[in-house]
Amino acid sequence: MTLDTPEIITRQGRLGRVAVVRLRPNLDLVESVEDAARDAGFANAIVRSAVGSLNDASLSVAGKAFLHEGPGVEILSLNGEIEEGRARLRGAVSTPQQTVHGGEFRRGENAICITLELVLQEWVPG
Repeated sequence: MTLDTPEIITRQGRLGRVAVVRLRPNLDLVESVEDAARDAGFANAIVRSAVGSLNDASLSVAGKAFLHEGPGVEILSLNGEIEEGRARLRGAVSTPQQTVHGGEFRRGENAICITLELVLQEWVPG
């Protein structure tokens, strides 16, 4: 791959079942999404949508960590995948100071504030 050509990864499979999940306060976002997928019987899944808030948001951008303090950091968008039980989640958040930030959510550093609801869809490799 050169700088002027995109890296393209393809996988064959199909979409499966859907799970609507409510995550409770003070649970870690990344770990809870992994737990929810496992509890639904999904080894692999994609995040379809989410709404909720975090106490603080810890995001990584280009390998550098950023902490955006709350309380009440609102999730504006959340997407990602669970592959073999391990989640990789990216999104955008809005702080109480009305600033918007994006990046990858860091494992163990994003406690849910009031609640978080999300939709997972199973990915069945094939």
